[in-house]
Amino acid sequence: MNLNDYCFPVVERKVAVHNGQTEQIDLGNTKTFLPGDYKAIVREDTNELISVVKQSYQVVPNEMLINQLMGELEKIDTSYEVEDSHSFVENSRMRLQITFPEILINDGTSDIALSMYLHNSYDLSEGVRIFWGAIRGICSNGMVFGKVLGRFYRKHTKGFKIENLHQELSRTADLLPRVQDRINDLDSKPVSETICESVENELGKRFAKQALESDHDTQWQLFNAITYLISHVIHQRQRARYQMATSRIFGL
Repeated sequence: MNLNDYCFPVVERKVAVHNGQTEQIDLGNTKTFLPGDYKAIVREDTNELISVVKQSYQVVPNEMLINQLMGELEKIDTSYEVEDSHSFVENSRMRLQITFPEILINDGTSDIALSMYLHNSYDLSEGVRIFWGAIRGICSNGMVFGKVLGRFYRKHTKGFKIENLHQELSRTADLLPRVQDRINDLDSKPVSETICESVENELGKRFAKQALESDHDTQWQLFNAITYLISHVIHQRQRARYQMATSRIFGL
């Protein structure tokens, strides 16, 4: 997968005001500010304004993160792949999925390979985040194991450096038996009314209607129906939110 599109240059520029007056800019919620308190984040190669942020905001370039990540991945002794089906980039944010095809669990039907998701943004929508999850081989269902495997988060005001990823990968791989146990547990439980209500509340009525229109004997079957819809119907830019919500619903 070519990562050049993720590595566009960004620069900080001063926020200008007219006639020395306080300026208003619509950032989702219109705010009034003094020019010295804020700065603009601009895509340098196209001169597009990405966001206006406080001076304390520390830009963490996608290129820096990706270079650090690839450097760490070269230290590990297992194969990895950049998975494009659940990755995306736009001016304001990105998500990159790395899959480890040799680190597997199995639900009796398909191998499920461990994955990590690297998030970043330039518009305050999120800091640098790493989530652990997986991708199901039989149908490329992406999933996040936020509850069982946890996540790493760093605000942009504190900076970020990826290091010791090989140790984190080893720790995460050691926790996969917990994921396997949880899958086995879900595969033994029927779909309850409580689970159906949670799907509707967390994912929305329209999505829940699609997911629940077929009968599912177990919660694991429902989980896979939901992750299939997320992976094949929901736009790439929205998948992370749905995957994390699904993780909460099913305790994965």
